[in-house]
Amino acid sequence: MHIGRRGARSLLIGAAVLAWLVLAWLTTAPDEPSSFGALVAVVPYMAIALVMALRSRSRAPAVALWLAVAALVWWQWPQIRSRFEWIYLIQHVGAFSLLALGFARTLAAGAEPLITRMARLTHEDPLPPALARYTRGATLAWTLFFSAMCASSLLLFFLGQMAAWSLLVTLLTPALTVAMFVAEYLVRLLVLPNDIRPGLVDSVRAVLRNRNGATPPAF
Repeated sequence: MHIGRRGARSLLIGAAVLAWLVLAWLTTAPDEPSSFGALVAVVPYMAIALVMALRSRSRAPAVALWLAVAALVWWQWPQIRSRFEWIYLIQHVGAFSLLALGFARTLAAGAEPLITRMARLTHEDPLPPALARYTRGATLAWTLFFSAMCASSLLLFFLGQMAAWSLLVTLLTPALTVAMFVAEYLVRLLVLPNDIRPGLVDSVRAVLRNRNGATPPAF
């Protein structure tokens, strides 16, 4: 079966990400200092940052900043080697707390829920009442999911349950996120009539079409 260059590239990226997650799990679970574990934690982020710096319009300042960070990492390497799991904690908690706040703030009085806003891109105003209720509930559900992920990560980490924490932030996080998407889709099938049910692909396409026109979702 011919999958094409784009498909092969996607498979390669997916395999690389999966390999990195497995290595992150194997190196953080023992809760021991590790030069290899520190490299697994630091190198991907530094590589991504370098690519972004090289592609920046202000390339020279961006590369200079990258070099300064690299020098700081080199200087602080003994500390990073001994506590490299903090890199994963900051990344995990930071990402999920920002997502939780971004979704939660759209549930405030007078605000439009984020998923309602996305649905509006594929439906004419006014939204059907059933769809408006559903999208508000879905926004709340995702807010609770992101908050639970953040709280679980902090709780396991500071209780010293490093094996469980490592499993959560590496292998379980993508699995649970996919499971949440599937669960939300199944609920959508059950509670919404077909004629007003927003499709995931259509919603993504609408957001991409409107990213330079309509006001984007606020985070």
